[in-house]
Amino acid sequence: MIFGIKKITCRAYSLIEVLAASGILLMAIGAILSLSHGTLLQEESTRKLARAYCLQENAAKLYYLGLEPGEIINLLPLDKRELELNLTNPYKVNINDVEIEAAFVSVQIKNSGRDLPLIEVYRPITKLD
Repeated sequence: MIFGIKKITCRAYSLIEVLAASGILLMAIGAILSLSHGTLLQEESTRKLARAYCLQENAAKLYYLGLEPGEIINLLPLDKRELELNLTNPYKVNINDVEIEAAFVSVQIKNSGRDLPLIEVYRPITKLD
């Protein structure tokens, strides 16, 4: 019986192959981090916009219910660093023989220079004799 040692051929990775694989892996990690950062920025912008629309609608509803513009601005939980809420002075509008009061509600998102579209709010005038 003859015992022989079999010749085993092993092939190792070369330095160039390791560097190429590392470069591809680093590019993939960089792309993932860039996408996640962009997604977080977009989420923050969307959150500010949703909050601004909510505040604008709530201010319009409070005005319709009879509160004055100064009272509305003081009542709503407004972050002055992020949003600016404005109500114009009420003005009278005549429709047929009915006199109503109207005002515009606007919200500006700071640090973006973006203004939401104006909402014109009407409310009936109650005359007490």
